[in-house]
Amino acid sequence: MKAFTASLLAAPLLLTTAHAHHGQEFFLLYDARVQLPGHGTLQGGFSFIDEGTDDSFALSPSLSLGILPRTTFNLRADFTDEAGDSWAYRSIEPGFQFDLTPPDLKLPIRFGLAVSYQFSGSDGGSSHSSGTTDLSGGTVAYVHDDTASQTTQTSSTSSAAAGHDHSTHNHATAPVSQPGVDPGPDALTPEELAAIEAENAANAASQTPAAVAPSSPAPAKPKPKPSAEAHDHASHDHAGESGHSHSGSIHNHDDNLFTARLIFEADFTPDTLLVGNLISVLPEGGSAAWGYAIGVRHRFRPDLAVGVEALGDFDSQGHQEVLGAVFWEPVPHVLLKVGVGTGLTSVSPDATLRAGVLWMF
Repeated sequence: MKAFTASLLAAPLLLTTAHAHHGQEFFLLYDARVQLPGHGTLQGGFSFIDEGTDDSFALSPSLSLGILPRTTFNLRADFTDEAGDSWAYRSIEPGFQFDLTPPDLKLPIRFGLAVSYQFSGSDGGSSHSSGTTDLSGGTVAYVHDDTASQTTQTSSTSSAAAGHDHSTHNHATAPVSQPGVDPGPDALTPEELAAIEAENAANAASQTPAAVAPSSPAPAKPKPKPSAEAHDHASHDHAGESGHSHSGSIHNHDDNLFTARLIFEADFTPDTLLVGNLISVLPEGGSAAWGYAIGVRHRFRPDLAVGVEALGDFDSQGHQEVLGAVFWEPVPHVLLKVGVGTGLTSVSPDATLRAGVLWMF
């Protein structure tokens, strides 16, 4: 009887603990657990990213569903409001996660693989830009609007001897009457013709070399180098008004790309979990980027855990972020999580705030 009563009391604890491992409990990395067929999670994520003057918000709903033994289907979408612009769809990312742990392995370690493809919603619109690098290392951009119906062209000489430029103003032209042809009742009188000629002569005399446009655009003024305290986005690409493009980094939200994560997980203790991810990102038409994610989560009680996570490129000067998080399960099958982080390099966010709610079914 005592054993039966103890089993009943322990059942909610075991159920809560089992549901807490779903493969995506962390913010920045995946753990190796996958859903059983027919079970899954629905998650709503929110993030605020402070990148100096280019703050952004993001909403990231996602679905994780067990479809086969040791196989989970994942689907994630991203919507952003960057630099004060209106909310816009950014990307959708379907993928799969596989449990690679040998079934007869007796050690407290697990292995997994997650693969996905990101379909980016970013586009360049009808405008495109090109640029040249000035002496300071900055890029001087020239924007061409493909939808423009007119093109302004600057042409003239650099001295007064080049003559008068008529490209920016028009003069009235006096009609010329042919001999023997009746000009009609609307023809100008000799006095009116003389007045027009006088006005044209006065306008021509008023033009000065200062009114003549330069023969070529003035050289671009070198951009000042940022101060040591300033946030450096030199390695970021800016795509119009859509915000940052982190091409060449695993932290890339703006390109169509393939992502693979090799997952390692180990139990230090029954309540302490260590997880690591080896990450490879391959954008369309670009070179592969490599990085890592690592995290530790400790459970103080069945419904409360804390964790520390880090994610970054293998390039020490690339994107590097560290985050602390709290996970709380107020009722069975519902998990609330919040995390606060910061960047470790000049091209990383100054600060991040992430939150999420997850329903396990």
